[in-house]
Amino acid sequence: MKKTGKSILTLVILLVVLGGLIAGYLILTHYNSIEEEEDPSILLLDKTDKVVTSLQYNDGDKDLSFVYENDVWEYALDSHFPLQQKPLQDMAAAASSIQAKLQVDTSDAEEETYGLDTPASTVEVTFTDGSIYTYTFGDTNSFNGYQYFTISGDDAIYMVEASLAKSFGTPLHSLYEAESYALTEEGVEKGDVTSILLETASGSAKEITDASGIETLFAHVDKLNLSSWEDYYADTEEMQEVYGIHAGGDRITVTYNTEDGESATYTVYIGNKFERVDEDTDEAETASDDTEGKTAYEYFYSPQGSTVVYTADADTIDAIFNYLVYTPPVDTTDPDAE
Repeated sequence: MKKTGKSILTLVILLVVLGGLIAGYLILTHYNSIEEEEDPSILLLDKTDKVVTSLQYNDGDKDLSFVYENDVWEYALDSHFPLQQKPLQDMAAAASSIQAKLQVDTSDAEEETYGLDTPASTVEVTFTDGSIYTYTFGDTNSFNGYQYFTISGDDAIYMVEASLAKSFGTPLHSLYEAESYALTEEGVEKGDVTSILLETASGSAKEITDASGIETLFAHVDKLNLSSWEDYYADTEEMQEVYGIHAGGDRITVTYNTEDGESATYTVYIGNKFERVDEDTDEAETASDDTEGKTAYEYFYSPQGSTVVYTADADTIDAIFNYLVYTPPVDTTDPDAE
């Protein structure tokens, strides 16, 4: 009898525990379903089934406008501007679905209270269905970190995540799609270089082929890495007349071995030397410290086949062309060396 009583007691305990687990599971499931049903976000716009055809915003300095044509984003004022596509795609996605965190009770407050009379930023978006929306961002609420917001066609004032406004406002120079620097893109190192040929407009030429010369010269040549551009779209006439860049001018040709063992070349054309000017003061920029008073100069240059004009310090270009008088060191270990 005792054994039977213990078995019944154990069974009862197991049933109680099982019942508790089931009850907990049901309560948790019910809670989660309530959470899902009570999403605090307010959907203000859903155009994810449409395509954004234009975007306009102010980058804090000037108004910028971009258009989407032939599956490509372009800068509206100049279709030749090399524009990064990913940032514009991200902006279009952000503009296509707008959700607010909450609606503001404006019964006893003026518009000025929210900073919407002098907006922090304004964005205008056009979709393929012809609809146009204007998003206006005001002040950021110091308590919850949300930003006051309005959307055209709706008189209400909302609060949105402050990150929404940050989705827009990228300055034009940050959207520039830089050309790839072939020597870096192809992983060329000094050990891959077989020769560096220097040629000038006057007809002078020097080809550096020894390992020592290539190593020191390549360190200068590798600084011409397309990092500072002057003009992103110069035609042949502008290249020569404005910047002094042409096929018969000073040029540098690097010959190197690719990963496939093939020989390839990379040529850079050097243009006019010019005095660097400080854009803020419109005065010639001068060096400081031990070179104080020395005027700073640069050269224009462009890689073969490019429409972009770049600039490089004059010291770099001068150091490269100083190798026109370079003489390879004599190998004293060679018995045939004189």
